[in-house]
Amino acid sequence: MKERINWIDWAKAFCMTVVVFCHLPQKGDTFHLQFLASVILSTFFFVSGYLKKKNLSFKESAKKYGHALLIPYIIYNAIYYPYWLAKFYIEHDGITWEDAIKPIIGTILGQLNSSFSCELNGVTWFLIALFIMHILTDVLNKSKHGKTIMLILSIITMILYGANKYYHYAPYITYHGLIRCLCFFFMGNLFQQKGYLQTQNLRKDVVIGTTALLFCLILFYWHIHEDRFVLHIFLYYVVNFASVYAFIYLSKSLNSIKSRIITIISIGTMLIFGLHRMMIGIINFIVEKTMYTSSITYDWYECLIIALAIEFTIMPLIIYKKSPKSILKSNFIKVNQEKN
Repeated sequence: MKERINWIDWAKAFCMTVVVFCHLPQKGDTFHLQFLASVILSTFFFVSGYLKKKNLSFKESAKKYGHALLIPYIIYNAIYYPYWLAKFYIEHDGITWEDAIKPIIGTILGQLNSSFSCELNGVTWFLIALFIMHILTDVLNKSKHGKTIMLILSIITMILYGANKYYHYAPYITYHGLIRCLCFFFMGNLFQQKGYLQTQNLRKDVVIGTTALLFCLILFYWHIHEDRFVLHIFLYYVVNFASVYAFIYLSKSLNSIKSRIITIISIGTMLIFGLHRMMIGIINFIVEKTMYTSSITYDWYECLIIALAIEFTIMPLIIYKKSPKSILKSNFIKVNQEKN
C-alpha cells in the first residue's frame, strides 16, 4: 500500500468530526453551527474528488464503485433498520406493515421521502452521491471536452441548488446533496490532475488557511440574511469555495504532525458516517430517559465530547476492519486504500 498522505488524513478526520458534531441536537441555532453545517461537506467532497486518481470506463467504474459504495449503503441501512423499527414503535406506540415497509422503499429509492416511502439512514445519501460523482467524473475525464462539460454541469447544479432552496421543488436529500456538492468533487479532481497541493510550506499554508478562514467567516456572517436571495446563494458558494481553501491549507499546515488516532478516523470515515446517526439516537434516548425530558439538547462543548466519544467507540471496529481477517475489509475500505 502506498504511504498515506498525512494532511489528507487530518482533513478527513476534521470533516468527519464536524459532521458528527453538527448532527447532535444543540441549544440554539448558533453562528458556529450554521457556519460548520453550511461548509463542511464542501471540503469532504473536495477531498473525495482529490483522492480520485484512476480514470475508468463506465463499466469498470460502475462495477468498482458499486462494490465499494452501494454495498456499504445497503449494509448501513440494514444495520439501521432494527433501530428505526424500535424507535418508531416507541414513539408511536405501535407500527403497521405499511409503516415498516416505507423505509425499505425509501432506501431502495435513495432515501426518498414521499407518500409511499421515507428515509431510513438518511446520512447515507452521500454514498449514492459519491457513486454518481465517481462515474460521471470517469466518463467526463475520458471525453475530449470533459473539463468544459464539468464547468457547465457545475454552474447548472449550483443554479439548481439555489432554485431548490427557493422553490423547494425537490425535497429529496440525495438529489439536494448531489447538486450542492458536485462542483467541489470536480474541483478536487481537477486539483489532483493538475498536481496542486503537492508541496508543503508551513508559513504559506498557515497564512492562506487563516486568511481564507477569516474571509469566509466574515462573508458568511454577512450573507446569512436571505433578504436578497440571489446574492445569498452566490455568496453561499463563495463562502464554501473559500472554506475549502481554509480547511485544506490548515490541514496541510498539520502535515508534519502524525497521529494514529487521526489516521484511524480518516480510514474509518465511511464507517463513522454510516453508524453515527444511530449512535446519536441511542445516546439521546438514554439521556432523555435519565433526565426525564422529551427533548434533549446539548451545549457545544458537550456535542464535541459526544462526537469524539462516538468516534472512539467505533475505532475498535475500524481497526478490526483493517485486519486481514476481516471479511468487511474489501467492501468498506477498498476505495480508501486505493485513493490514499
